[in-house]
Amino acid sequence: VDVQIPPTRKVAENVFALIVANENYQDVAKVPNAINDGEIFARYCQTALGLPSTNVHLIKDATLNNIRREIRLLEQIADAYQGKASLLVYYAGHGVPDEGTRNAYLMPIDGYVSDMSTCYSLADLYKTLGDMPSEKTVVLLDACFSGAARGDGMLASARGVAIKPKTGAPSGNTIVLTSAQGDETAYPYEEQGHGMFTYYLLKKLKESRGDVTLGSLIEYVRDNVKRKSLVVNGKSQTPTAVSSSAIAADWQNWKLN
Repeated sequence: VDVQIPPTRKVAENVFALIVANENYQDVAKVPNAINDGEIFARYCQTALGLPSTNVHLIKDATLNNIRREIRLLEQIADAYQGKASLLVYYAGHGVPDEGTRNAYLMPIDGYVSDMSTCYSLADLYKTLGDMPSEKTVVLLDACFSGAARGDGMLASARGVAIKPKTGAPSGNTIVLTSAQGDETAYPYEEQGHGMFTYYLLKKLKESRGDVTLGSLIEYVRDNVKRKSLVVNGKSQTPTAVSSSAIAADWQNWKLN
């Protein structure tokens, strides 16, 4: 999927992508292939989906302030376009649960599993995105929030036991596609150099030349990841779609561009 990305003639001038690829952490194990995930997805955004290069922000090994700054920039863009922009947020990296509350967080590379104030609340992300005026907002998360690392092992906060996290609910015009559900792990697909969720996401975009509805996309990714994870890892991984109630009847027909 990393080569011969099919080009589109479409120019998606009003679609803006924020891509965060966190691989090299300061305090916990790295996330294998996360930077490659982000780099190749950024190329697909430009080539297969038709986003201008200026509309694609790829942030590698993002700190907490990097993430906050980029979310703030999305807010400014959404306000400037007065509801006529579409937003695409992609994250590959560690997710982490608060052991006490079970609330879920994105983990910046400078985050600490023992201090959730150093991480970015997933509920806060959903609320912030949901409050932005947009035609549509699509969130793609190649991360799990059970305390598991990508592949083998656990993050320090999980004490060796997977936690079923509380991830919160999207609001506004937001649909979220996550790579795993509940206390599952988001696995790598080492043979392909990607996270398993991202690999099948890219594969479908390649096969469809970027012209695919979200309903078809999540069905393809879910079915293939479930099968391949059981064959390769011997464990379940189930990508899941969660939308705000406002768009529950509509999002399946949306496209990324």
